[in-house]
Amino acid sequence: MSKLPFLLIVLAGSAIAQTDRPNVLFAISDDQSAMHAGAYGDTSNKTPAFDRIAREGVLFSYAATAAPSCAPSRSAILTGRNIWEVEEGGILLGILRSRFTVFPLILADAGYELGATGKTWGPGRLEGWDRDIFGRRITTHKLPEADRRPGLNELDYAANFEEFFANRDESKPFFFWLGTSEPHQRYDIGAWQRAGKRLEDARLPGALPDRPEVRGEILDYGIEIEHFDRHLARALETLEDAGELDNTLVIVTSDHGNPLPRSKCNLYDSGIQVPLAMRLPGVIPGGRKVDDLASLVDLAPTILDAATVPVPEVMSGRSLWRIARSEKSGLVDASRDFVVAAFERHTIARRGGVGYPMRAIRTHKYAYIRNYEPDRWPAGDPDYNAPPQGFFGDVDRGVTKAFLMANALDPEIRPYYLMAYGRRPAEELYDIQSDPHQLRNIAADPAWARIKQELQWQLNAYLQEHGDPRQRGEAPWDSYPFAGSWRLLDNPNWKLEGMPAPLP
Repeated sequence: MSKLPFLLIVLAGSAIAQTDRPNVLFAISDDQSAMHAGAYGDTSNKTPAFDRIAREGVLFSYAATAAPSCAPSRSAILTGRNIWEVEEGGILLGILRSRFTVFPLILADAGYELGATGKTWGPGRLEGWDRDIFGRRITTHKLPEADRRPGLNELDYAANFEEFFANRDESKPFFFWLGTSEPHQRYDIGAWQRAGKRLEDARLPGALPDRPEVRGEILDYGIEIEHFDRHLARALETLEDAGELDNTLVIVTSDHGNPLPRSKCNLYDSGIQVPLAMRLPGVIPGGRKVDDLASLVDLAPTILDAATVPVPEVMSGRSLWRIARSEKSGLVDASRDFVVAAFERHTIARRGGVGYPMRAIRTHKYAYIRNYEPDRWPAGDPDYNAPPQGFFGDVDRGVTKAFLMANALDPEIRPYYLMAYGRRPAEELYDIQSDPHQLRNIAADPAWARIKQELQWQLNAYLQEHGDPRQRGEAPWDSYPFAGSWRLLDNPNWKLEGMPAPLP
């Protein structure tokens, strides 16, 4: 394709009146499953700001992360590409290199002013850029002492957004990334009691036992979801007071599912299904819930579409903008009938520093998961202590994790222990309609052989089309060195285990 037509398109886009191009507020929490927001039916968590975006805009009934680990998920969001397409950017403590196009810089080149606060990309290393890919990062404002609690980030995210907004160039539209560290693990244990919550209201994933300890941790996690929502509400108030809310595309999501056992670092719905809602009055008709399957890989092309900026052909995601602007509810685009998610490596949880590679395809009716190394332990080696998470190092340390480990021999708890920590077969298949929590693997049942084969073919075709090295029998991720904040995964044994050395 000639470069001239593309250049003309860019110039034409730049000529559009700035008032016709929406501001973009992108709010993203850290480790939040969709099922734990009010708009998705949770009554224990109060999320009025998110619920407002869903009510006045469009709510996606099913949106999946590209990967159930923070850095690779955020790589996929930024680049609009699957995690195997961004090399070291597809692992925790990896490297996202400047040869991979990121949508905020495309917006900046098209005339947008960029800003951010809180958690953006990482942990890991951004390498090769001559400018900050998030623009002006604001960390000036901290929470008042009275509002600080164990586990909360000290940043006052909403106040930092307010500072950016007050000092922005009003002749330009803006893109602002509001990323919280909540509800990532390290909760204020028992905060649910002080907040007056009730154990019976906690909404449990089906793979966790119904015990008070587990319900309590779910509620403590919910306290941090509410913290995120309050900052979102304040940011919306800042825009509304200035008369700019209705000129701003607001997108709210999370990087992946909750950090409890069998969720984070897993390709079941509790690990990959995230909240997703968008609002822009006059453009996005409100009061709608759509059933088109969406992926966070789709957000980069969606935001570029909304900004009337051409979407690079290299992006694998498909824009959701036409669906968002439709007046229909339910299924808008029948071709959006599956999503693909992937996982490679998270913490140092196994000897040799290797990961637990998986790919999954999720349709409206079924979930098929391929485990490439079934002889490995999916949550980490059971006899390998990996600070700071301890044994089973790919599961964040917390009350539920400890409860399952302490009660592993209890006949009532052992099935949950094995679902979280036990080895898995090479293939898993779940009938979502009869088994929404994906507890009964039917991959080996002959009655489901045809469905399994169809999903295998569909997944293979997608991986082949998008150049997954796994389809070529290659596995480069285990050999990638760790980079960035090495202290987060400090392990005194790594030198003795043949692991890739951490980069300085």
